Amino acid sequence: MLAAVGAGSLYFYADYRFGQIKKVHAKHLVRAAPVGSQQPLTLLLVGSDTRAFVDNSTQVKAFGSDATEGGSRSDVTMAVRIDPATKTVTVLSIPRDLWVDIPGDVPDISGMNRINAAFNSGPDLLIQTIEKVLDIPINHYASVDFPGFSGMVDALGGVTMDFPTAVKDQYSGLDVTTTGCQVVSGTTALELVRSRHLYYKNSAGEWDYDGQSDFSRIQRQDAFFRAVLAKLNATGLDPLTINAFLGAAVTNLTIDDTLTKTDLFNLAEDFKGLSSSHLVTETLPTTSFVTDGGADVLQEAQPFAQNMINAFNAIGSTPPPTTTTTVAKGARATTTTTAPTEAHGLVGVNVLNASTVDGIAHATATALTTQGFHVDQIGNASTSLSAGAASEILYGPSGTEAAHTLASVLGGPVTLVPDPSLTGETVSLLIAGSQLTVTGSSAGGTTTTTAPQGPTTTTTTTIPGDVYTNTQLEPWNPSPCTLGQPAPATPTTTAIKAIKKK
Repeated sequence: MLAAVGAGSLYFYADYRFGQIKKVHAKHLVRAAPVGSQQPLTLLLVGSDTRAFVDNSTQVKAFGSDATEGGSRSDVTMAVRIDPATKTVTVLSIPRDLWVDIPGDVPDISGMNRINAAFNSGPDLLIQTIEKVLDIPINHYASVDFPGFSGMVDALGGVTMDFPTAVKDQYSGLDVTTTGCQVVSGTTALELVRSRHLYYKNSAGEWDYDGQSDFSRIQRQDAFFRAVLAKLNATGLDPLTINAFLGAAVTNLTIDDTLTKTDLFNLAEDFKGLSSSHLVTETLPTTSFVTDGGADVLQEAQPFAQNMINAFNAIGSTPPPTTTTTVAKGARATTTTTAPTEAHGLVGVNVLNASTVDGIAHATATALTTQGFHVDQIGNASTSLSAGAASEILYGPSGTEAAHTLASVLGGPVTLVPDPSLTGETVSLLIAGSQLTVTGSSAGGTTTTTAPQGPTTTTTTTIPGDVYTNTQLEPWNPSPCTLGQPAPATPTTTAIKAIKKK
């Protein structure tokens, strides 16, 4: 009886909270399989910069007023590919200054404009723009505003992040002077993920401008998401925390009217305890562009942007590895098993130059990035391989699938070598020489040769230096941490400059 009463109370409470969430209708959403069917779906996640909530001088100082910052734009725009079958979440960040042709006839918005302007006319026009311009079908939509974001972080008791140096941003209000692992409140977290004009204190005690604007901000958002996952997985949620979190969320959250309460429960159940290694983050490749009116904006860098979009849309649609049995007449059955592989974004790769060819590690890392792999490190190997030797993929006890996945996109002689020092899905690629190639995969890319020597018939494709894929390391940015435990090693600014030459 008590169990029945408790379950009934929980149902009515969840129904009450769900009823508080604002719903909007978006006619351009693409119908998806029901959540819980183990079929992938794509959610458009928006951070709204509306100031409609501002009603006091403190908020005016922090955010500006609705009069001076009228309307609403998508301060953060992320396409999130959710694959319940593999328990992976892939986040594709779309820079706010992407110059696109917004459809429709909305005055001052439609036509060539920054993509974040589409949100000022409501989520449906932004959805339509992403589907038409970027060819990414959107199944569901969710957005949160500034106070909702801050309140949800505070409801969790803050998150822990390690600041290797002091950082500040006079526009967002960010001012962190204490270094090391520390609890970040909702206010500071909001200032951090909004920061586009960040300054950091260098080793000489001077303030340097990071100069990457939205790209650097996207990396800080990635670090914040991973800090939230670490907090949830380390502590769990007690009923009071859950209630506080829901209270902060529902009044500042908007979802599409096709996303049901059951859908949200199924998503929560499917991705409970999501590990950081199953959260994949990437940024749409772009190049700088100046409009006829003199505005500095961004445009898609092709074919790299389309390769990434193709791979993103294909997540969850790749058939699983199969085992086939062939029986010839009068002979014994022969069983062939396809080597297991996994999503590229789950694999972390240390790209190490084990040859005497300059630039080969950086070129290979760039090619792997376009195929969806997460490059953790670029540098020189501690040992060298002879020019005629096979390149090596080192993998740990649980990294067999990751090693096979990397090998599946490489051309040239490659040997898989166990390495007990490696953990999880991280592998190390030791490049022996220029005969190693990165070939096209489900991302639709072309064959890439990393540093050809002598005559070759292979078509060489390199990503130009003016294409931003947002994989540059930024050692001044904070990272997730655990209080009381040593912080992970962070490359120094000098080391980063050396890595960029590889």
